Amino acid sequence: MNYVIGFIIWLVIGVVLSMVVHRGYRAAGTTAPVAVALGTFGAFVGGMLAVSQYVYHDPSPLRVGGLLGAVIGALFFTFLYQYGARYLT
Repeated sequence: MNYVIGFIIWLVIGVVLSMVVHRGYRAAGTTAPVAVALGTFGAFVGGMLAVSQYVYHDPSPLRVGGLLGAVIGALFFTFLYQYGARYLT
């Protein structure tokens, strides 16, 4: 059950932080659904990378490292999308 709750928390982190970045650092021509998709993807990638070092001990997504990885991943992917749309187009 911890895994399901942890993945749901990662999903919420990805959605919330992607909307925060989209509202605060919006580029012309970007859409909220793409930002949310990238934020969710980033949360899962960051969370999995952070938890992967504990694969033989306790790879629970509710660890502090997993949650921090989800936050960093969501912020990074959403910011990268907004930055690319603003300065690279």
